[in-house]
Amino acid sequence: MNRFEYTDEYDQRLRITPVEREHPDEAPALWFETTDGGFRGTSVKVPLGRLEEAIAGQRDMARQAGGAAAAPRRRLTELEHEAAWHAIDGLDWEAYPDADTVLNAVLRALDIDPPAVKGAGA
Repeated sequence: MNRFEYTDEYDQRLRITPVEREHPDEAPALWFETTDGGFRGTSVKVPLGRLEEAIAGQRDMARQAGGAAAAPRRRLTELEHEAAWHAIDGLDWEAYPDADTVLNAVLRALDIDPPAVKGAGA
């Protein structure tokens, strides 16, 4: 199985490995594990659907640590806000839309493309 390891100058390690799924319907994820060079360590499971969010947060932290400003934020215009609101309001709530459906409706309303899905034909 694939894995990524990084060891710093103090022999502290970061290891990233795929989570072995116990059930076929379990979402794919990665384990982020750290050790102090001995037996102590911590780990966190990051679902693949949240991985880009975790990486983006790390990039922002790296920019700030390097003295760069965080990525700029902008306020939605009134028209964008209204378009997003109507996109959500126009969903079929009887069908219990999931978070992806809601997000994609808002992105379409704002004319924003979601990130490319790895492995999908573009």
